[in-house]
Amino acid sequence: MLTRRNLVWVIPLGFFLTFPLWSIPVGSFLTPRGGYDPSLNERKLDAHKFTMENVHITQSKSGNTSLEIRAERAYSGDTENEYKMEEIDAVVTGNNGEQTFIAARKGVLDKETAILTLIDEVVVIKPKDKFELYTDLLIYNDKTKIANSPGKTQVIGEKIEIRGNNLIFNTETESYDLGGRVHCKLENFTSPNDASL
Repeated sequence: MLTRRNLVWVIPLGFFLTFPLWSIPVGSFLTPRGGYDPSLNERKLDAHKFTMENVHITQSKSGNTSLEIRAERAYSGDTENEYKMEEIDAVVTGNNGEQTFIAARKGVLDKETAILTLIDEVVVIKPKDKFELYTDLLIYNDKTKIANSPGKTQVIGEKIEIRGNNLIFNTETESYDLGGRVHCKLENFTSPNDASL
């Protein structure tokens, strides 16, 4: 005679004895479909992506402003220390307080290396020395205070115009190195007297 108490242990025994029959179909039914991609579990937060309008960046050294940049638009670059900008106006202040004004269509500022790369219609104006520089690419290293223009460069000053294929300018020593084929045009230039030779 079967009582309720006897049925309680018969049900688990039935599951145990019939396990080989039902485990394979139930296991295949409960298996997840589509596989597992571990890259979906690794969520990478990219916190340095941004876009800003009317940006003003100031870089100071020993309490003195050494580089001041204004741009119509700035956005994040390829690394978290890189800023790309459009329609740039920059003021570079030398150790002696002399200011140099720079304008360009595009630019990239690497905050870690303090390198400002200016691209397209670059104009550099030094009011104290009364000269202007025109080029399409200018790389300025604020740590070494050296500006490098690897492309065609034109320098226009008071009564002088110089064109060259590249330019290296040290802002601390104020020395220029024009390379490649250099053309120089001087106004009011008088040649040395031939009789003195």
